[in-house]
Amino acid sequence: MKYTVYIMAVVRVKRTDIEADSQVEAIKKAEESTDFDDLFGNRRGDDEDLTTEYAEGIDSFLVDEEGDTEHERSAWYDKQYAPL
Repeated sequence: MKYTVYIMAVVRVKRTDIEADSQVEAIKKAEESTDFDDLFGNRRGDDEDLTTEYAEGIDSFLVDEEGDTEHERSAWYDKQYAPL
């Protein structure tokens, strides 16, 4: 049997120099100004105020079985491999 496994890895995205009136506003501005599709796609930017790194954590896994086009046997697992 062949499987496709999606590893839901935790990454840390660091945004610097966010000007805001509160911490919550800073969070919102950082999130809104980050293009996650571009960041984690095939292209990497050269923005010195934006860095990413593996945060050494796994959140969960999604496993698909080959040939299961309707994903009826797809399954989620937690980071200890227990079914969710």
